[in-house]
Amino acid sequence: MSERTLEVERKFTAPADVAPDFGGLVEVASSQPFSLDATYHDTLSCALADAGWSLRRRVGGKDDGWHLKRPAAGGARTEVQAPDGDTMPDALRQEAREVAGLSAVVPVARLRTTRVESALTAGGVLVASLARDAVHATTAAGEESWAEIEVELEPGAPVGLLGALTERLLAAGAVPAPHTSKVARALAPVPRLEPPIDPDAPARHVLLAWASRQVGVLQALEPGVRADAPDHVHKARVATRRLRSLLKTFARLFDTARTDPLRAELRWLGAVLGEPRDAEVLREEFGDLLAELRDEVPADVREGILGHLRAEHDRAHAALVAELDSPRARALREALVKLLVDPPLRGRASRPAGEVLPPARDAAIQRVAKLLRRAEADPGHLEGWHEVRKAAKAVRYATEAMADAVSGTDADVAAWEAVTEALGELQDTAVASDLIAQVARSASAEPGTSVWRVLTDAQADRRAAALVEGRQALAVVLDGA
Repeated sequence: MSERTLEVERKFTAPADVAPDFGGLVEVASSQPFSLDATYHDTLSCALADAGWSLRRRVGGKDDGWHLKRPAAGGARTEVQAPDGDTMPDALRQEAREVAGLSAVVPVARLRTTRVESALTAGGVLVASLARDAVHATTAAGEESWAEIEVELEPGAPVGLLGALTERLLAAGAVPAPHTSKVARALAPVPRLEPPIDPDAPARHVLLAWASRQVGVLQALEPGVRADAPDHVHKARVATRRLRSLLKTFARLFDTARTDPLRAELRWLGAVLGEPRDAEVLREEFGDLLAELRDEVPADVREGILGHLRAEHDRAHAALVAELDSPRARALREALVKLLVDPPLRGRASRPAGEVLPPARDAAIQRVAKLLRRAEADPGHLEGWHEVRKAAKAVRYATEAMADAVSGTDADVAAWEAVTEALGELQDTAVASDLIAQVARSASAEPGTSVWRVLTDAQADRRAAALVEGRQALAVVLDGA
């Protein structure tokens, strides 16, 4: 469970010997120093910090756990707290989407603080706290240390008290802090990874921005994947495929000793996501088909097929949720975060995107052309077309990754999508035909008899149309290849 409070505070920079006189205003009771250790999470573009938000996991002090802070009216901040744990709470990650969107949220700063906190009372009632902090920050930009004072009102304290305390601190030599939060100061010198829109941008920026987007999709959609929310499993599966394809198509730019094991784990996750997704697609497709053939397919056969698919989907989804809770899945989440915060990129990835990315995509296109020639040599062998489809997806995903930075590729995205959609339809007919045969056998019927032949013939018609469409789409993208 998370807890939401309103935080009213002000920060000051001040030498360690600043001694404000609060006489006649509040009584001061000092405490012993204690340590705080906080890891802050943000996007690679520091979207949260730049919007005045912060998301951290902190240990030490009286409120161990996860904290999300966001701006509120009058300079205050709303704070949402959740219990401590190794995994970011779903509720906080979902709220952070308001600013972070679907970009990955990863550790970006570690702040270790030695704090002396004083209780400020009036008439024996706690009205505020004053913290003297010695802060040491570690980020991608290096390390920095500073001292600051933080004054925070307790709920129900007089509204004017913060102003009065501020006056005493300023009189003693404190200066209003130029930053809204510690992490904002720590991240100020950290370079932001903005979406590259220029072919002269380093290729590493293009690759990291695309990878961050896919990891972010997996992070943000996991609650919906677990709940089997509409389209969440499909989108997570696509993000997994895009990551795998990125690491394969542009392998020359990565340290493959690190990325090959990651590709293998992404393949595993894709397979786990694929089982419930495939059953879901088949259920939808057969639902439409059986509705069209209502007069030709008896009700018991219709329900037998749909019931089989419902049961298969439920079994596969339960297995998916169990796998998401496994040590293997947790290790994969950690590996994906490391991919972004410690990217395994080679030196050539620092060269312009327009120089080093197109050759990798061109090689992927040539692979499609080669596999197409092989498939055309035996067009009735659907496995050959499936290989063409997989190779075409690699080109499609590479084109999507490059589209914002490399001119002339954005228009290709739709063309390659048409190829993969048509060949995907072709592959679906093969899976559907296998299902028809399987259900027929379970019903002690021959797949070639009466009603089953109607279903099989419908798939054959669909297969022929998909093959025509796929060939036409391939002719467009491979013209001159």
